[in-house]
Amino acid sequence: MDVLIDHARPGDADAILALVAQVMEASVTRETALAGDLLANVAGNVDWWLAHPQEAVHLKAVAGERIVGMVLVKQFWNLAALFVLPDRQRQGLGRQLVEAAAHRCRGSSPKCALWLNAAPAAVAFHERLGFTARVPTRPLPPGFRSMQRAP
Repeated sequence: MDVLIDHARPGDADAILALVAQVMEASVTRETALAGDLLANVAGNVDWWLAHPQEAVHLKAVAGERIVGMVLVKQFWNLAALFVLPDRQRQGLGRQLVEAAAHRCRGSSPKCALWLNAAPAAVAFHERLGFTARVPTRPLPPGFRSMQRAP
């Protein structure tokens, strides 16, 4: 089934948070406290996007009627969230989402780069997309890495 990359809409927020919870449980961590913190962080980022839609790039990947992936870049530099359903991972969808968001951020990023804090399981993925290590601006959970790349 073909996947369409499109702008997320406010009405997608609940489906996006459900997708994030599903991906976290399957792919990010099964540690309850950390999963809760990460989900709360993403929910806060989604709330921020709902309040500041013109200051972000928020894209969804849709297969049929189902959201199968999402990316959120706040203020055109902070790659705050990237999630793809487990059954859709390793098919190039994460790369498509990042590249589409990076394209939309070009010329708008005050940092002239995309920054992110990658979960341990996502570090190699982001390295393949050209992200490199940077000094973190705050303490991170064990194994997480601060990264950046030109948009």
